[in-house]
Amino acid sequence: MKQYGFNKTTEFTRKQIGAIYMAAKNGELKVEKWVMNDFYDLADYYGYDSNKTVERAELEILKIIDVVFKRNIGEAQVLINKYTKSYFMLMSRKNREKADRTIV
Repeated sequence: MKQYGFNKTTEFTRKQIGAIYMAAKNGELKVEKWVMNDFYDLADYYGYDSNKTVERAELEILKIIDVVFKRNIGEAQVLINKYTKSYFMLMSRKNREKADRTIV
């Protein structure tokens, strides 16, 4: 993460997330809509990260981006499934109920 005083930003762009989205739209990857929204939100992140939740998510997303650009779709799907499972369980009950679990 890049640091600007106390605030931090993620080191990936919306354009890089767009590569994941295109792979999902082409049917190569299965990604839930709430996960894609989360990826795009984190691409625009600028704020305070006291418990390093955003930093951990950024590391996982950077791995996914790297694998997608290497065209290793099988490994990308495994990483996306792991991300989906772990971060869905961290959500509050209310947010889990609101999450759009349909595939992109």
